[in-house]
Amino acid sequence: MNSANHPVPVIGFCAALAIVAGMSAVSYVSLQGFVERAGWVEHTQSVLRETEAVLSDLKDVETGVRGYLISRQEIFLVPYTDGLASIPARMRRLKQLTSDNEEQQQRIRDLEKLVEYRLQQAAVFLKMAGSTPVLISEPARRHIGESKQTMDKIRGLVSRMRVREEDLLVQRAEESRRSSRVASAIIFVGTLTSMTMLIIAFALLRREIGQRAIAEKAAQAAATQTASLYNGAPCGYHSVDRDGTFVRMNDTELAWLGYDRDEVIGKLKFIDIVAPECRQTVMDNFPKLIRDGKTADLEYTMVRKDGSTFPVAVNAVALHDEHGNYVMSRTTMFDTTALKQVEFQFKQANAFLDAVVENIPSMIFVKEAQTLRFARINKAEEKLLGMSREDLIGKTDHELFPKEQADQFVAKDREVLAQDAMVEIAEEKLTAATGNLILRTRKIGLRDSEGRPQYLLGISDDITEQKRAEESIRTLNAHLEIRANQLEAANKELESFSYSVSHDLRAPLRAIDGFSKIFEEDYGSRVDDEGRRVLKVIRDNSQRMGVLIDDLLAFSRLGRQPLSTERVDMKSLALGALDSLRAAAPGIDASSVVIRDLPAARADPALLKQVWINLLSNAIKYSSTRKTPRIEVGGLAAKGTNDHVTFFVKDNGVGFDMRYYDKLFGVFQRLHRLDEFPGTGVGLAIVHRLVMRHGGRVWAEAELDKGATFFFSLPGGGQDDRV
Repeated sequence: MNSANHPVPVIGFCAALAIVAGMSAVSYVSLQGFVERAGWVEHTQSVLRETEAVLSDLKDVETGVRGYLISRQEIFLVPYTDGLASIPARMRRLKQLTSDNEEQQQRIRDLEKLVEYRLQQAAVFLKMAGSTPVLISEPARRHIGESKQTMDKIRGLVSRMRVREEDLLVQRAEESRRSSRVASAIIFVGTLTSMTMLIIAFALLRREIGQRAIAEKAAQAAATQTASLYNGAPCGYHSVDRDGTFVRMNDTELAWLGYDRDEVIGKLKFIDIVAPECRQTVMDNFPKLIRDGKTADLEYTMVRKDGSTFPVAVNAVALHDEHGNYVMSRTTMFDTTALKQVEFQFKQANAFLDAVVENIPSMIFVKEAQTLRFARINKAEEKLLGMSREDLIGKTDHELFPKEQADQFVAKDREVLAQDAMVEIAEEKLTAATGNLILRTRKIGLRDSEGRPQYLLGISDDITEQKRAEESIRTLNAHLEIRANQLEAANKELESFSYSVSHDLRAPLRAIDGFSKIFEEDYGSRVDDEGRRVLKVIRDNSQRMGVLIDDLLAFSRLGRQPLSTERVDMKSLALGALDSLRAAAPGIDASSVVIRDLPAARADPALLKQVWINLLSNAIKYSSTRKTPRIEVGGLAAKGTNDHVTFFVKDNGVGFDMRYYDKLFGVFQRLHRLDEFPGTGVGLAIVHRLVMRHGGRVWAEAELDKGATFFFSLPGGGQDDRV
């Protein structure tokens, strides 16, 4: 049917067209109003998001600062530095978004001041944390409390802004609903309008979903990072509810204790994993945590799942709900095993040093550098001064000793502290409760790392007895010198007397021997055999008396003859002595004498030759009764430069009984009868006197009928010298 012929369809079409046009107009107007209201809704959502973003950034700042405080790792400051960069831009955005709302503008200005103040608090907090080695100092705790108050203010202000924006959102949503009802009637009439509105709504909804997805991902990432920080922290973290049951625990603490998470959370209490001796501490302090909101620096011994233990230090703060009711704790735990070991080693080292100082026999004292008051002493000083350390510690010299002595001590102390070297005081007098003392003291200043004197260390030795001994030795030496002079005078007098007596005896002895010889020659034929025997005895004894006098004179001369020492070839000297014996007594058999290499010595050659003559003649005489006499001459070199060399003459003769050894080197002392071996008993006395004059000594070893060995030592002529 043609529409021109059917005006109704045309009219209807036109009417429909008009209706559609009207619907389109109405839809357009409604759509414009919806779009405008949707823009305001989006505007309100933007304000809320920016507000939440500022609050989130501030929380990141707080989390980063606390993470850095706990771990001292720079990575935890990333949220802090990011927040410093992003928060100003977000505040400017909020100002722009609320520029049409003076009430919200005022809140933005208040919020801006609080945010700026909170960031300043965070900067101050970081500075405090870097200037102290303590994990959380008392100023830092106060600062945390102030920071929490600031954050509470910020949260309150943001909450009021959020309420205001939500009111606007509700208001604008109501307007949107009214418009929607109008639009719904129009949309009911026209699908195009409804579809258009649906498309617009879908687009807006999709956009909102996308934004929410982005926000959820960001929140999830932040939560993951926070959980990583929580579980990977170098210290233990846990939370307990009002009953003390664990509701949270990080991986670090679980690893320390050796438990799985499902074995702890909701099942164990904190008191269950501490050592029995620590449970009372838990019962005393957990109520304080609930009441006061914190506990600090508590020490516990934790028990692992396997029964082993380790020491910890615990700090805790309480979390409360909006009504102030306790919810759970935030507890940090630090393993102090290494610290305890260091403390133990430090105590051991101090105990060792204390034991050393206390048991050193010298008097040890320490004074404060500024006041010169005694800070420490040892037992030796207590004993030496006759005072307890309680009476000495904290006192000055002027409070303990006479003023004159104290002035000297203080002056010397100041002198020592003024120089960087030890000062030795050879003698200083001290008046103590035990009497007057003489001390030898060494003092030195103990300085800090910058060279400033902090203490004065003194070590004193009591030399009172030593000084008394030295004085006694000096007195004794003076007496000895007097006695030596007297002895020397007596020796000279005795030598002079011996010489005079010996010289005066020669004339009558010669007269007796001469007249006896004349009588024998002239009247011998008239005297019977007994008379001739008596004359012979007279002559023999007078001749022997002459020999004794000659030996006595020789012995006397040796005491007066000065020494002229030099380096002597001892082997040559011994050979020369043997030759002298052959010349004096041709009948002597010297073939049995073996003279080995001898070390050199320092001696008077003329006097020492007499020593060899006497020793060799004795050895030849007392071994002459043997079928095969053997005589050996040898020596031992000095071991050191200043040591003596030793010589010996060994024979296989008749020997002697060592019981009579003390008579061996005496004048006119004989161990054998005259009819067995001739001699006067002066030879060995001469040997003894000559060796002693050289600074050496003489000794002998023998057995009856097994020979004898005579030794003598002299100053060496040089290390390992042999000629």
